[in-house]
Amino acid sequence: MKHTHKKIFPYLLVLVLLWGCSKDYLNRDNPTATTDEKWWRLESDLFNYLEVIYNNQMSPGALLTSSSYQANCRIHMSGITDESVFRANFGSWNSYPLGAVTATDGYLSDTYRQNYKDIRNASRILENYSRVYMENAVVKEQRAAEARALRARAHLNLFLFFGPIPIVRKSLDPQEGTAVPRNTQEEVVNFIAAELDSAAEILPASYPSSDAYRISKGACYAMQVQLFLSIKNYPKVIEYARKLISLGVYDLHYSTTPGVNSYAQLFTYDALENKERILFRRTGNSGAFFRLAPKSLSGQACNGPTAAMVNTYETLQGKTLQELGADSLTWYWKNPLYKNNRDPRLAASVLFPGQTFVNRLLDPFTAGSVDQLGATQSTQTGFWVKKYLDAKDVSRNNAGTLNFVITRYAEILLSYVEALVESDDWQNPDVLLYLNKIRNRAGMPEVNTAVYNTQAKMRELYRRERKVELAFEGTRLFDIRRWKIGEEVLKGPAMGAINPNTNQPVIVENRIFDPERDYLWPIPLVEINGNPAMKQNPKW
Repeated sequence: MKHTHKKIFPYLLVLVLLWGCSKDYLNRDNPTATTDEKWWRLESDLFNYLEVIYNNQMSPGALLTSSSYQANCRIHMSGITDESVFRANFGSWNSYPLGAVTATDGYLSDTYRQNYKDIRNASRILENYSRVYMENAVVKEQRAAEARALRARAHLNLFLFFGPIPIVRKSLDPQEGTAVPRNTQEEVVNFIAAELDSAAEILPASYPSSDAYRISKGACYAMQVQLFLSIKNYPKVIEYARKLISLGVYDLHYSTTPGVNSYAQLFTYDALENKERILFRRTGNSGAFFRLAPKSLSGQACNGPTAAMVNTYETLQGKTLQELGADSLTWYWKNPLYKNNRDPRLAASVLFPGQTFVNRLLDPFTAGSVDQLGATQSTQTGFWVKKYLDAKDVSRNNAGTLNFVITRYAEILLSYVEALVESDDWQNPDVLLYLNKIRNRAGMPEVNTAVYNTQAKMRELYRRERKVELAFEGTRLFDIRRWKIGEEVLKGPAMGAINPNTNQPVIVENRIFDPERDYLWPIPLVEINGNPAMKQNPKW
């Protein structure tokens, strides 16, 4: 078979879909361009092909104007969880919490198709990289290992969203692509794990700054943690988390500027390079200000944080609002930052009515206000996402250069803690060590061991820590699925701030969740129709 390519730096036109496309494109990467014999020669050819996969596979935070893969934007995806409500002039995330999504949904199809496209492209590299002349043989093998890890990550994405899916180990021809059954969960997990182990053996522990976005040994270990956590294989989570920790490469980010909260700084230009990031998308939040900021600052306010998210944060004394009682809960609901007595991660992650941000007083409850509640491209909940909003972007609100951190060290530490607790090792010193490390970095007190003194109470704590530490970063959906709490947090009214004019909470929508169906997404209908060997997920 003769494959073709089109040399366009830095992008490569790769239009192949694994299934459901014309045979011409299944056979050839670009039917009008150069052949394999001419393509796989230079280091730059290999680099360019690999960049295509990185640019597609690495998730942005907020929508990039140049992106055709909108479903990959993890901040917006928080709108299908209890973190936020999504409203925008693009996308279909708003349909998901309402039970209105079907197997024909474009975001579903894109997620399925784009990941298999990355799998095919990575397979093409592994099949052909040996032809490329590179003076540095070590780097050549590292580039191949990156492709292997990226292929594993694409399989992991598909597995987390859709459940067991077909394993693809090579670039398929048209006939092969129309009769590929689902593999078992064990087969999928074993394949991903083996691919990541193989890549980790070759990849370096760290890169120079210019290459820091590349998949490293630690990134492979982090993906193993995510893989095994999803199936509750806690011994493996512990094994790979400890491998990552023992590398000595990563740490939580700490501000060196007096008076600046370390957690808040992490999501700004002042911490563009930091030791906490494990995997990130370069300039992956260039559109964050435009997509998330209030309308009065020319933003679209696409995601409005929910009251369920805001009311999760503890007080500075380490008390939950529920512990304080109904009256205190109502008071803090009305005045979330009352006397600045809340977990500092709240103010770092959410904007509130009555605050001044940049030079705008945020007023969603006065009729005629630019930021009026419920208006087009205005907050739907009375709150705004603040995380990744840097005032430096106010004059370039769709052209910033902020990165989006896909996986960071704090997530792995929290996953390690979860694995210890759920392995009935909740009294392991590492549990308090890393929970306190994360809390202290944010400006919170250490765990009160007089309260959190059983496995059940420690479970309650680590789950709350994951929710507030990783808010709007794209992990919550998988936590909800793993803990099977969908009926608890994704069913019923989605509420926002308390409207001072009515003294009642804003109710944005009534959410629907079917536990027999909604813990997995449906396989796209185009795949079901084009691949008779494929079986649909239950009740879809």
